[in-house]
Amino acid sequence: MPNQDQLSTLVTAFEHWRSNRNGRQVPTPTALCEQAVALLHHYSSSQITSALRISGTQLKQWRNSAVPFEVKPQFVHLAISDSPTQSSVNVELCFTSGDEMHLSGVVDSDLLISLVGAMKS
Repeated sequence: MPNQDQLSTLVTAFEHWRSNRNGRQVPTPTALCEQAVALLHHYSSSQITSALRISGTQLKQWRNSAVPFEVKPQFVHLAISDSPTQSSVNVELCFTSGDEMHLSGVVDSDLLISLVGAMKS
């Protein structure tokens, strides 16, 4: 999505939240705060605060309280044994985030257990 569309979409989301919140003291939803902070990669803080009608102090607080993004490894090494009970499979997982995982080859129960453990970590 182009940057201008991201800003416009977020402006619309803020307007919708403001029109549906129960009072002015309701804290801004975390998702909106995170999206505003993410726009700092493409816009100046003054452009963001003006478009979203928030204070610079708010944006700074949201940026400082943001949890650093944890980089997960792209590949997980799984040991393959030479068991005669193995079978060949092709698995493709597509996540809602847009990430994909492909698994192909010989799979046994030990390999699947290792895969599940790696996915949990």
